[in-house]
Amino acid sequence: MRWYYKLPLRLHSLFWKTQAEQELNDEMQFHLQSQTDEYIGQGMDLVEARHAALRLLGGVEQVKEQCRDMRNVNFIEDFVQDLRFGFRMLRRSPGFSVLAVLCLTLGIGANAAVFSWIEGILLRPFPAVAHQERLVAVAGTKANGDKGTGESDNTVLSWPDWLDFQRNCTLFDSFIANPIMGTSLSIGDRAEWVSGSVVSANYFNALGVRPFLGRGFEPSENSGRNAHPVAVISYWIWKQRYGGDPQIIGKTQLLNGVPHTIIGVAPEGFYGTFVGWPIQFWVPASMQETFIPGGYKLEDRGALWVETFARLKPGVTIEQAQAEISAVAKRLEGGHLATNRGRGVKLFPLWKTPFNQAGNMFPTLRIALAIVFFVLLIACANASARQHEMIVRLSVGARRGRVLRQLFTEGLILSTFAALGGVLVAYWCRNLLVLFFPASGSIVPLLEGELDWRVLAFSIAVCLISTLLFALFPAIQTSRIDLAGALKSESGAVFGGRAKSRVRSTLVLIQVSLSFILLVGALLLVKSMQRIRTADPGFSTQNVLTTGVDLVSAGYDKA
Repeated sequence: MRWYYKLPLRLHSLFWKTQAEQELNDEMQFHLQSQTDEYIGQGMDLVEARHAALRLLGGVEQVKEQCRDMRNVNFIEDFVQDLRFGFRMLRRSPGFSVLAVLCLTLGIGANAAVFSWIEGILLRPFPAVAHQERLVAVAGTKANGDKGTGESDNTVLSWPDWLDFQRNCTLFDSFIANPIMGTSLSIGDRAEWVSGSVVSANYFNALGVRPFLGRGFEPSENSGRNAHPVAVISYWIWKQRYGGDPQIIGKTQLLNGVPHTIIGVAPEGFYGTFVGWPIQFWVPASMQETFIPGGYKLEDRGALWVETFARLKPGVTIEQAQAEISAVAKRLEGGHLATNRGRGVKLFPLWKTPFNQAGNMFPTLRIALAIVFFVLLIACANASARQHEMIVRLSVGARRGRVLRQLFTEGLILSTFAALGGVLVAYWCRNLLVLFFPASGSIVPLLEGELDWRVLAFSIAVCLISTLLFALFPAIQTSRIDLAGALKSESGAVFGGRAKSRVRSTLVLIQVSLSFILLVGALLLVKSMQRIRTADPGFSTQNVLTTGVDLVSAGYDKA
């Protein structure tokens, strides 16, 4: 029988069990009565014919059980029974249940939070940017010493080199220039310090970002000394400083004291391509001299200032792209020895980008993920200390596999509740990372975890891992249990059992000691921070404020 014929019958047996059992009983009685009538027709009396029919069928209840097995729904019924029993066991021990769920919630939530940071800061750090998996960072390198032994990262390129890479590299869809700087933004009589970026004209098109209002930059706005004072502002600036004015396009905005015409508004949630710092406006490369000190650099091959991303063509690996761009860099070195001697180029994936905070965060987040997974492991181990209960179950005849399946179901219940709580913990902790990176002036770091389907999938995976770990520790214990010896040990534990008790006490003591050390360390750190904040600097700090003034950005010469 094909599966689409079997499925309705199995669903009927599963959800209308009473009716299915009645139908099975009626059918068995029909066959039994038919066989009994046949034997009566052969000359047997009623009682003898009945007994003979039962012997022929092999027992009514045995045949019924075979029919139930043929439905292939027993495992579902057993699972439902396990769920009911699991809930009953957890209700019977509310203290253990609440403690286990809280421990697993913290473990799963911490894992999900760290993964959301990795997802939102390292793997997919740029909201609204399409195909981030094909983006790479392009960092300049410089050979160390006269013999060119070893190399160091300069991270930035010159504008003429950037143009040559764009023209000569065939495995790249585009190169994107985006050096970051801080500058003053003036609206009316209010001025504030914000972060901005001088970008190549293809910036928005290459990233696949469509402005919410207006347009991006045109190719002609890449060239000409201070010839194109235009700007695209962020959605946040448009909302907070201009009140979401729909007629903003064409208005003038003072940036670093220079009037710029607003030609576009970036989409909501897009803050540029510098991890950790939200960019509030973008200007074309032709305005470099206005925002980056040191004079006009668009024609100077020796001036290194361009931070660069590039998008690989579909199907191109980073190794293939590295080989091509290194060859182009070698040709540039041969043609411009005065400025390019020893210079090379190295490609980095987004999570190792050298000219923002992503590269520095990866080791920290990796260690954090390992630590919180270890915490989850401890939580699972503590939640699965069930040896005495398993000995009792096995002693009354329960199969080891059935006991483990019950433990797996209980673990699934606990992990499911913990996963739901863990997602909430991850949501509450998504902005926690910013506490470790203080604001610079009025620029507040933006380090948000990304809660999307990947984080939910990760939480589900951690939930399943927790369930497996919950059943794994008892499974290891069960496989080593000699039931007869275990029962004697359990019975003797009332009067003795001191050796095992000492082992358990030692393990608990070690765990409590480690927790106490961590707690004391955290308290000492907090105490040190409080002392630093309240330390006497040697003068009165009452009513004293500090401020910083960037005279270079305001147009003053460094001399």
